[in-house]
Amino acid sequence: MKKKLAIAKFGGSLLDVKGESIPQILQRISELKIENDLGPIVVFSAPNGTTDRLIQIGDSYAQSSPVLLDPVFEVYYNLIRLRVIERYQKEALKKINNLKSLTLDALKSINKRFSGTIKARILTFGGELAMSTIMDYILKSNGFNSIQIPLVDWPIVTDDGFEDASPNYELSKKKRNILVNHLENGKIISMAGFLGITSDGLETVLGRGGSDLTAVFLSCLLRKRFHTQTLLFKDIPIQSADPKVVPEQPTDHITALTYNEAHKASMMGMKILQHPAIAMARRFSQPLLIVPIDNPKKYSIIQSRSISDDIVKCITGKVGAAILTMNDEKSRSFEDSLRIWEKRNDFLDLGAETLETGVRIRDFLFLDSDFLRKNEDKLKGFDENLKIEYGLGVVTLIGDRMKNSPGVASLAIGAISGINIKRGIFAPHTSQIIIVVDEKNVNATVAAIHTKISELNTTG
Repeated sequence: MKKKLAIAKFGGSLLDVKGESIPQILQRISELKIENDLGPIVVFSAPNGTTDRLIQIGDSYAQSSPVLLDPVFEVYYNLIRLRVIERYQKEALKKINNLKSLTLDALKSINKRFSGTIKARILTFGGELAMSTIMDYILKSNGFNSIQIPLVDWPIVTDDGFEDASPNYELSKKKRNILVNHLENGKIISMAGFLGITSDGLETVLGRGGSDLTAVFLSCLLRKRFHTQTLLFKDIPIQSADPKVVPEQPTDHITALTYNEAHKASMMGMKILQHPAIAMARRFSQPLLIVPIDNPKKYSIIQSRSISDDIVKCITGKVGAAILTMNDEKSRSFEDSLRIWEKRNDFLDLGAETLETGVRIRDFLFLDSDFLRKNEDKLKGFDENLKIEYGLGVVTLIGDRMKNSPGVASLAIGAISGINIKRGIFAPHTSQIIIVVDEKNVNATVAAIHTKISELNTTG
């Protein structure tokens, strides 16, 4: 029988500058150690806001107006003072100082463009690698037999997509025994999320939110050797709607989602976990547990099959969308360019129509209007007469069972009779019904539809 191993990821929202959630994190790690035969492997994100701060600093160096790195590392020094016992403080400070020097050297090597492996090095050395180093010493300070994997032995080997890299399973498998040996020797492994290494030793990052992918990939990498369980710890449980958006309504705990439902919900505003992490879990049929740090029994499971009878699992809202309208004939090369060259999938083809003038146009819904704002001139190279309507938001009903439950769309529309609907994408066969409204009306739309959640789940 395979030994049980947990791989647990703790996100940046749990890692504040004072480390106030660290006692809870240590408690969860202790529980996982007791419940499993080995490990656990614990994956850490950078502290909340650190990645954005490092990007700002990197951009400042690219513009020859450098911003100080010191405030980023002061967080780590403070955590060492607060959370690491005296026995390990000197050693911890030495390692953090070294990471600060390496980060600063990388910043100084920027030549006009903040990109590629230099960017990956700065974001991870100054973020996840520093945090996982400190957590290793915090674990040691609290009596855990922990270890950190050095860069030379880094087990996640990726392609050369330095800022959005994909792990290579076959190449990473060659380094799997590094992890196995430490686990069999009774170690808890403190891992940096987000970080990958090319086959020739260059740093990469696994895309925004890539610490999710780190945990999922490690689970898949080790599942032939161990019975692996993937736990992604969050500050709040997954609910039928964001409690901040519907403060006067009770929300339902979502006990289970399929991979498809989790992907759609994350893309449309819920941000449960990173899309490539969902795709990786689906590829290996690896179940995922989304676990609230305060109440681990109130977890949600993401897996292939549904174990819930709910028709509508959740209602999400997202602002910052836009609709782009362009000549239909010219839209083909435009769409190919976005999907193939830009690797963007955060837009939906709304279809084509013929105007009274005889001109045939096509509309696209973009979930990230910032991309359009930054690239308007470039996009007009495809069609100089294209038009963009900004200031939109999307409200989405998510649920695989909607395809067999007529009446969901009409009930949702009936709940928002007083709100102007810009577009409706009624495609329950894709597990989603999307309603486009002015972004100022997103929260009101979510709240109004959520009042009907019980009726929605008894339609059909």
